[in-house]
Amino acid sequence: MSKQLFYIKQDRELQRFTLHGVTLTDVVEALSIARPMIICRTDIKGMRQSSRTRFRYIEAHELSTFSTKYLNNQTSFTAIDFPDYNLLESLSDHEIAEILFLSHMERGLKAPFLNSIQNEIAYFNESNDRHSSLYIKDWSTINQFLQSVLQSKLDRDIRNISFVPIPLPVIDEIVALSPQGLIIDFDHTKRSLFNRQVAISFYVAGRYEDMSVLEEDFDAKKESIALKGQLTYRRRAWEIERF
Repeated sequence: MSKQLFYIKQDRELQRFTLHGVTLTDVVEALSIARPMIICRTDIKGMRQSSRTRFRYIEAHELSTFSTKYLNNQTSFTAIDFPDYNLLESLSDHEIAEILFLSHMERGLKAPFLNSIQNEIAYFNESNDRHSSLYIKDWSTINQFLQSVLQSKLDRDIRNISFVPIPLPVIDEIVALSPQGLIIDFDHTKRSLFNRQVAISFYVAGRYEDMSVLEEDFDAKKESIALKGQLTYRRRAWEIERF
């Protein structure tokens, strides 16, 4: 699936988003994470390692360059934040086992927030960022999270336009659709060079756990994927149009 096709499915009870097209770097920047992270379920070389737990981890200052510095061809990993290195060295055997169990679960978790490491997120990445699950402890931050992620995608995927941030009232409407499984189609953005207007279509698609199937259904214009409207940018202002 194209990285420009953005999918988000909200499960508020689980405090989880199912995502396509969102990297760990996007998450770190959107949530302003400034804590180190345990990186599990991978054979990434060159990372720091706890002498007691043997967990590999990255320091806070490495988070923004994690993908380019460490990932290479790695496709699957789990990232769990924690306060500092000393905490890793003080974990009991039972607490280490809890973290290992959490890191391999990926789906079906009810509360992936452990008292032992006081983590604020849990990020499960599959298939080279084609499919990820993100659990956020502070659910009140989800609007700012989505605003930041969409801004990053706009800056990365639509060239030669300096966008103002999407205002929170528009983000509220997008968040309201995300429990239905929202697709924002950055691949087929409509642009007017005359007035610099941009229109980005969005759809609701339901739950998908296989992003290859989502891609096939979207390309086939399956009836269950319903066009709901578009985000429009004109005169340096955003608005949402419902169909």
